[in-house]
Amino acid sequence: MELIALLSNSDERIIPVVKGALKKYTVYPLRTLGELEDLSNNLPLNLFLIDTSSQKMSHFTDFLNSLKDNMVVLITAGKMDSFGRDNLPCSVCECIDEESLRADLPAIVDRALERQRYKNEIGLLRQGRDMTAPVHHTQAYSRQEPEMITARIDPLPGGRYIQEKVIVNFARMLSVSFDMGKLLDHFVDSVMEIARVSKMSVLLRDKDLFRVKTQYGLDPYIADNLKLSRSSSLVNWLGRTGRIMHRPAGYQDADSVAIRNEMDILQCRLSFPMIYQGKLIGIFNVDNKITEEPFYREELEIIYVLCNYLAAAVKDIDLYHQMWYQKEFTKNILASMTSGMIAINQDEKVTVFNQQAAEILRLDPLKMVGSDLRSLPSPLGDILYETMVTGNSYNRYEVTVNPEKLPIGINSYRLLDEEQRPAGAGIVFSDLSDSKKLEHQRRRTEKLKAVNDLMAKIAHEVRNPLTSIQTYIQLLNEKQPDDDLNRFYVSTVDLSIRKLDSLIDKLVTFSSTQEYNFRKEDVHGIIEETAEFLKKILGDRYPLSSRAGDKVFRINADKKQLIKAFYYIIQCIVDREPRGTAIELSAMTVFRDSPVVEIAISYRGEDFTQGGSQDLTKPLLDLDHLGTELNMPISLKIIEGHNGSLDVKRDSDLNTFVIRLPIVDRRRSGISAEGGCVSGQ
Repeated sequence: MELIALLSNSDERIIPVVKGALKKYTVYPLRTLGELEDLSNNLPLNLFLIDTSSQKMSHFTDFLNSLKDNMVVLITAGKMDSFGRDNLPCSVCECIDEESLRADLPAIVDRALERQRYKNEIGLLRQGRDMTAPVHHTQAYSRQEPEMITARIDPLPGGRYIQEKVIVNFARMLSVSFDMGKLLDHFVDSVMEIARVSKMSVLLRDKDLFRVKTQYGLDPYIADNLKLSRSSSLVNWLGRTGRIMHRPAGYQDADSVAIRNEMDILQCRLSFPMIYQGKLIGIFNVDNKITEEPFYREELEIIYVLCNYLAAAVKDIDLYHQMWYQKEFTKNILASMTSGMIAINQDEKVTVFNQQAAEILRLDPLKMVGSDLRSLPSPLGDILYETMVTGNSYNRYEVTVNPEKLPIGINSYRLLDEEQRPAGAGIVFSDLSDSKKLEHQRRRTEKLKAVNDLMAKIAHEVRNPLTSIQTYIQLLNEKQPDDDLNRFYVSTVDLSIRKLDSLIDKLVTFSSTQEYNFRKEDVHGIIEETAEFLKKILGDRYPLSSRAGDKVFRINADKKQLIKAFYYIIQCIVDREPRGTAIELSAMTVFRDSPVVEIAISYRGEDFTQGGSQDLTKPLLDLDHLGTELNMPISLKIIEGHNGSLDVKRDSDLNTFVIRLPIVDRRRSGISAEGGCVSGQ
């Protein structure tokens, strides 16, 4: 575990780049030389990075001369010439300019640290050559330092009281309600009751790294960035031996050097393994006592035992949180399901009743969970019981739930325990009401289409003989013109034939797919022609006025069919209103998303929106009087065939049918938009 100090004042330029380039190392940024000196005195730093662009070189020359060789990398504003490099102190191993930091700094740092490792190995070889008797590795690690461990002959004053407090804290530690933070706090308090130490830290395993989870006396920034890998020397030794590690006093081999460096960075004198089921899950580190007194064997044994209990408690909390997350995950899945789900256990109690099941069955899920399966609507309880006892599963099975007569589709399954014995049953179901309605509407639509096709065929078949009958009636009237009774019969039959012919025309228009002969038509001309046609039919019975203006607006229209649509709308007014009702036909233009022409048919009378507007969308099978109630549906069909819309408005006692049709050929029509309306030029 390498610790690198960075001296720089450039928070925006240098520090982020260095930390980003050296992610695998612990980089500690510092602002002043005093902070750097204090840190180097307290921690065994592996390398120094000094930003010369924010710090003057003359300020830290003495500091550089006091360091060992190859300990410093200088960060310069630009590339340094060879003369400047030759005159640098021996502690400087490399120089790098700011522009090359992101690309070259990782390699430079790796080389500098590799040099230090080679230097340490050479020192170990020389030390081994000078030693008369080699020391075994295990002896170096596990030997007991006389100044550290002594046997307690006489109990300390208040020793029993301290032990009782430790037991109380330990009991509190085991009842912290699966709160990791409180658990670690109680553990630290217990250790402090045993031995007042200056520094301590607890590292827990997080995937492949050991990180500080709680600490006392360490710099918070250093503690947050300290991490040990699974391959570190200290972790390997603790995991292999399961014993207490005392910081090595000498440099007998490479492992002892690495362990001592790691314990120096952790600022500890002792490291306790936290073992659970034979695996190292954490490390507890303590420094010297604040009184400089030695640790007694009983103190170390109590701390060692507490560490093992702490390891078990940590794993229990981890397992609890895993189960809690899994439960919440399952709960979220059940809550987000679009299908209902119900499950029971061996005791025939409801264990799962999700929100969708509550919405479908209209039951309170809080009351259903824990209740007997017989409280479920029939036959859901019977299906669950049968599936649990017999193992008979239902797949895409449709039932009707009483008493609502609700159609649902069910899939059931049997729940088994680890020994493959029945442990319960579950069902997943969905509401089939909407699909049943859609199926009913589909069948109704198919029937309506069949009726439309039949009506069109009947209309064509009836129209031919009607034409012949009407011709014969006209000839009969010409041969016997003086007979009053004969004229009455002939006129009555002729009127009936005309009504029947008009009805057939409406049925053909309504039931068949209409072929429109679109042409660019002038709206003014359509209004005038419609008014002229209607005045001949209405006469003086219903005064008709028209107002089209003098502007030229063109639309894509089948003039004959569009006039027919206007005629049927006015015919609907005539059927509802008494003689003398004035009708006005007008046109204006409005600029919305696109320019449209609004053709208004207005009259004063009873409120048409109260019930007459329902005729716009009334199905053919629901019509009571084909002669009159077909008028509005036919008009709507023709208008929609022209990409238009039909609306009914009521203002005071004025009813207005508004037909909106898109305007085409704006450029040649001289149309401009001003203030939300369209004007012609």
